[in-house]
Amino acid sequence: MNDIGVIDTFFDTFNRMIDGGFGLLGGDVASLSNRLVAIDVTLAALMWTLAAGEDVLARLIRKVLYVGFFAFLIGNFQALATIVFKSFTALGLTATGAGLPADEMLRPGKLAALGVSTGKPLLEAAADLSGWPGVFENLVQILVLLVAFLLILIAFFVMAVQVFVVLIEFKLATLIGFVLVPFGLFGRTAFLAEKVLGEVLAMGVKVMALAVVVGIGSTLFDQFSATWVDGQPTLEQVLALVLASLVLVGLSIFCPSLAAGLISGAPQLGAGAAVGTGLAVGGAAMAGAAGAQMAAGQGAALSRGVAAGFGGAAGGGGKPPRGGMNKLDDGDGPTGSPKSPGGPDTPGPRGPSSPNPGPSGAGPSAPPSGSGGGANETGQGPSPAATAPDWARDLQRRQALAHGAGLAAHSLASGDAAASGGAPSLSET
Repeated sequence: MNDIGVIDTFFDTFNRMIDGGFGLLGGDVASLSNRLVAIDVTLAALMWTLAAGEDVLARLIRKVLYVGFFAFLIGNFQALATIVFKSFTALGLTATGAGLPADEMLRPGKLAALGVSTGKPLLEAAADLSGWPGVFENLVQILVLLVAFLLILIAFFVMAVQVFVVLIEFKLATLIGFVLVPFGLFGRTAFLAEKVLGEVLAMGVKVMALAVVVGIGSTLFDQFSATWVDGQPTLEQVLALVLASLVLVGLSIFCPSLAAGLISGAPQLGAGAAVGTGLAVGGAAMAGAAGAQMAAGQGAALSRGVAAGFGGAAGGGGKPPRGGMNKLDDGDGPTGSPKSPGGPDTPGPRGPSSPNPGPSGAGPSAPPSGSGGGANETGQGPSPAATAPDWARDLQRRQALAHGAGLAAHSLASGDAAASGGAPSLSET
């Protein structure tokens, strides 16, 4: 439970419990089947009795074969579903030429481990560049390597989760469908069993499409790992690895749409799949950047608080006496005229014969030289973003984080667009 294989442990637990559910539901399904068979045969016998000129023997043989087929299907539904799953998985892996066994699809944790082993050389290269003297000189290279490592890790983790979800979906669909299959024994409720059989086949196609992507991705990234040499990777190698990871995660996200299009008979993929993959990666990057900014802002606020606390402790925690401040201010007045310690800041007494303030124009009616529009009038004042309070900047970062996460979630959800499915006909005629 402490390594990447935890997803395999989850799948084994789900798989074991779902397989046990078939045995627990077997008695209820058998009872439901018996009652539906009794109802259907009774109604059919009444219709045959009332109908004139009907070939009752032929209809009876057809009914017996129909009920026998469903008895075989219900009794072996779990085994048949497992055969369908393994067959489509083996076909998908065989089509890639990778030579992987079908059980590889039952281990999504191996995909996550492959992503870690693929991105580990990038992390080691970044660690080699992060020495104390050279960390500032190689800051750009370190950031590029770390971002590439995160993108590769996200791509393979998304693939592992996608495989896990598809496998659990198949298991749950077969378990729930096991309860609905007996309704095919009665003509008026046969549509429920038709949907179940169509769902199992459609899920098999979906598993096959995902197996092709997994097989190609495993082979491709094994080759990438084999081409790594000792020393620092080049920019071209890093970007090629990131591009291959993004292509692979895009295929794993949108291959369910491909399977749905195959069942419904309409193409599903196009340029929108590439755009959706880009939005998912961009949204994840936006969310990560906003989270980093929030962490940096909180760290800076904590540092300022600690510094202010130490400064207050060093200064005695008090303010200088107000009398001292007045003495300092008295010798630095705007006009150089002496002021009384407690009197108002007014110019000296003037005679009635001197109405003008003087050549300099610095009288009581003139505005002070330091007040009034200076910076705002010249347009050189600080911008609103620079003067925004801390809570406003924190709110902006939170909005960017939510927007990025929303973009990533929307792009991932676009790969699960539902399509009209197909179902076999269970009509006896």
